[in-house]
Amino acid sequence: MSILQEEMPAKKKSKLREEIETLLREKGITLEKRITVMSLDTGEAYYFNDYPEALQFLKERKGRWYLTAPGIRDQI
Repeated sequence: MSILQEEMPAKKKSKLREEIETLLREKGITLEKRITVMSLDTGEAYYFNDYPEALQFLKERKGRWYLTAPGIRDQI
């Protein structure tokens, strides 16, 4: 961990953001912080913490795959 990261305080969520996330959760929608890789052929989905990890996974796969950015995910 670098010196700069040690000096930075943890980012705190605003009350508005917490309220929005709570409302989304109540509707069955959550914020997805991971990267999703989904097969367009089979519907399989895999989750990764960063892009290099997701791209490494895709190198070993055949078929049509979709790579998403972190964001909102519907809970089914």
